[in-house]
Amino acid sequence: MLGPVIPMTHAAHHADSPDPVRRAWWSLLLFLVSFVAAFVVGEGLVTLYGYDSTDADVPGWVLLAAGLPACLVFAAPLLLTWRLARRAGPAGRAPLLVGAVVVGVFLAQNLLGLLAQVALG
Repeated sequence: MLGPVIPMTHAAHHADSPDPVRRAWWSLLLFLVSFVAAFVVGEGLVTLYGYDSTDADVPGWVLLAAGLPACLVFAAPLLLTWRLARRAGPAGRAPLLVGAVVVGVFLAQNLLGLLAQVALG
């Protein structure tokens, strides 16, 4: 017969888990996967709407309808980074800031590309 069950304290339970700051930095690698996934989603949606993304005559609404879900797919790893950064406290702000800048640059590039396509087309 086993003895009494002694519950683990919160600190003891997390003592074996990796450092949340290190995990927040590692979570930024998911942007590599989400970039490929966003590309597949964006190109796939343009194709599903019946257009070729290399054509200059793709309507702006198609680019927007395909670009928005693609941007959301790309930004998804930022949620994990945010969660890990919250768990890490003030030390987790740096990976969260890096992730936010990466997402911001991606969104800005896509928005500028959409505006240029609409203005020129």
